[in-house]
Amino acid sequence: MAPLPQNRLTTSLRAFTKTAVDFGGPFMTMQGRGRPRQKRYLCLFTCLASRAIHLEMAYGLDVDSFVNALSRMINRRGIPEEMLSDNGTNFVAANKELCELYKDPKTKAAVADKGIKWTFNPPYAPHFGGVFEIMIKSAKRAITAILKNAEVNDEELMTAFCGAEALINSRPLTYQSASVKDNIPLTPNHFLHGQVGGQFAPEVIDEVGFNPKKRWRRIQELVRHFWNRWLQEWVPSLSPRQKWFRLKTDVKPGDTVLLVSSDTPRGQWPLGRVLEVYRSKDQHVRSLKLQVGDKQYIRPIVKVCPLELD
Repeated sequence: MAPLPQNRLTTSLRAFTKTAVDFGGPFMTMQGRGRPRQKRYLCLFTCLASRAIHLEMAYGLDVDSFVNALSRMINRRGIPEEMLSDNGTNFVAANKELCELYKDPKTKAAVADKGIKWTFNPPYAPHFGGVFEIMIKSAKRAITAILKNAEVNDEELMTAFCGAEALINSRPLTYQSASVKDNIPLTPNHFLHGQVGGQFAPEVIDEVGFNPKKRWRRIQELVRHFWNRWLQEWVPSLSPRQKWFRLKTDVKPGDTVLLVSSDTPRGQWPLGRVLEVYRSKDQHVRSLKLQVGDKQYIRPIVKVCPLELD
């Protein structure tokens, strides 16, 4: 198993210095009587060090919607030094636009030393960001299960996202015993605003029925359902998982490998030649570039089967 990446170990005075991003959804929202419903998406940012999250509502999956969501996050949380994501077209295009903006002589002086270093995981390698992928997956699954059929408008959906964000950021990061004399365990909210947070409404709201005319009570009920679903989805994932320690021979340039892909047509065996290998700081190969026919791919080592190992 590879050691922890450097962006999880470097310390910073603020959260979201090292950030990962992902999308979830869609969620259908009401736009008024007689108007068609519109799709809205969850844009989830997570801090790789403090494990805090920031949820934004995106109005689409295009580049403009993501850049607007990223701008809102930066205005409230600060500019990240590093961003980590998959190879989504909106992420790649946004990185390209930001790079062109920072190279513009008219804006270079204003944004000096504020450029974002963007790192993309290899294709088909979600385990490269396992520390945040498990949390993102659980959050998206819980939010989608609760809100996908809810009758909410844009304002109510945004409120529900904020409530889910507060609950997730109130989870404990450190151990706490049953003794009342122990210190309160650290939570992501402590790194954001210095307190546990996560509970706006009193518990009686969860016990007393609500009047359908009071829409804000409906949103609080949705947040309560999210809380129950989150406990079922995320808390069991905290159980210890086994690691693998047995060494295997690393592939090297020139080796023949079989590319593993779920969309390979039946009866075809895509063989490739390794062109270049990428090693982690422990000097083991974690991803590689290979030639398959007239195309080149970058894949993690778990998506290839070496055929010529010593």
